[in-house]
Formats: sequence, C-alpha cells, structure tokens
Amino acid sequence: MKSKLILIPFLLVSAGVTAKTCPVNVPNEIHVGEKQVSVYQDGAAKLLIDEQYQLFINGDKVELSAIQQQAIEAYSNNVQHYLPQMADIADDGAEVANGILKEISASFDSSASFDNIEALIQEYSDKARDKFYQGDEFVLPANVFDTAETDWKQEFDDALQHISVESVASLFAALTEEMKNGEINFSELQTKFAELKVKLQEYISEHSGDVAIKANDLCDSIKGLAEDEKELQTIVPELAPYPMFEI
Repeated sequence: MKSKLILIPFLLVSAGVTAKTCPVNVPNEIHVGEKQVSVYQDGAAKLLIDEQYQLFINGDKVELSAIQQQAIEAYSNNVQHYLPQMADIADDGAEVANGILKEISASFDSSASFDNIEALIQEYSDKARDKFYQGDEFVLPANVFDTAETDWKQEFDDALQHISVESVASLFAALTEEMKNGEINFSELQTKFAELKVKLQEYISEHSGDVAIKANDLCDSIKGLAEDEKELQTIVPELAPYPMFEI
C-alpha cells in the first residue's frame, strides 16, 4: 500500500505534462513571442506576422487588403492566446501533485521528510515547461503530437523511477520517526493508511479532472485553429506553403 499511495502524485504530474495526443498535425516549427507569430522551416523563419499584424514571407512584406489584414490579425491573436497554454498544463499537473504531497506529509506530521520529493516534482515540471520555451519565446516543435506520446512517456518513466526511490525513502523516514517516538503502533499505522487512502481519493476526484478537462479543451482549440487556418489560406494564399496546423 505504501508504494501505491506515494506514487499517486507523480502519476498526476504525468497527466499534466503528457497531455493526450491531439489529432492535429504540426508540419512546421511555430514560434510565439513579443506579439509575433512565425513559422520556421529548416531552422529559418519563413513566415512572420509581426506585432502590427503585417505579413512577411522570406523577409519580404506582403501587401494586404483591409479584409486580409483583419483575418491575419484575428488568427495571430488566437495563436498567441492558445499555444502557450500547452506549457501551462505542466504547471497545473505539478500543482495537483504538490497538493496531494501535502496531504501525505500532513498525515505523518513530517513535511520536512518530503521536501526532496517536492523539489523533484518542481524540477520535472520545469523541464516539461522548458521544452516549449527558448528564452521568453514559446516554441512548438514540428510534429509535436506525433512524437509526444513516445518521447514524453520515456522521460516520465525515468522521472517516475527517480521519484519513486525518493518517495519510499521519505515515507520510511517519516514512519521511523513516529515509531521511534512511540507516536504510532502497527495497528494505528494501518488505520492511518486507510484514512489517507480515502482522503487522497477524494482529493484526486476533486482536482485531477480539471487538468484533463483543460487539456481536452486546449486540443479542441488547436483543432479550431487548424480549421481557421484553412479558411485563412483561401483569403491569403501566400500562407499556404507555410502551414501551422493541419487536420
């Protein structure tokens, strides 16, 4: 029971970081930053929508009509709004995991014993978030949804193994301290684990679903971007060779 209870928070981190694969193709690398959106091919910016919603293709400005300008502006704003939310999901998962960790440490009145686990949760959450940033610029890699499931699963498995070892050691330290001080016997320990299991199940039911809902909503928004882009390409044909999303 010990290992099952202590591993729950980190499974939730995985849910936050490795959001469900979204059925959208990302054929090119997309950069979002400084109120600009750009599409990269072979390491170079090929398409740029700047902060004034002007369109540049291979560095050359494309003259736009008023209708085209409005369409570009609306699409750029939506891309800037939705894409960075992918990185925010990692923070949401870590927040839920830390909440569960606090429930566990409070049950054993030994928060210090679990400080190293909290640091590890934050470390892996930061790594997940950093995957999407180069400095202050959000970067969505090409084919991100094609490779996410396998790449992130391997990284999560490595993280889980590392954190699991620390978790068992921390829990053992907390239990040893209580038993050494005569604060708990084996029967009381069984009762404490049973109560903790119920408490964690209630916490998970209340909070973990929010992360999954947010991930699903974000996927729907990205699918909406793909549909909007298809329409935008009919209005501004110059965009067609440099797609951001495809369904």
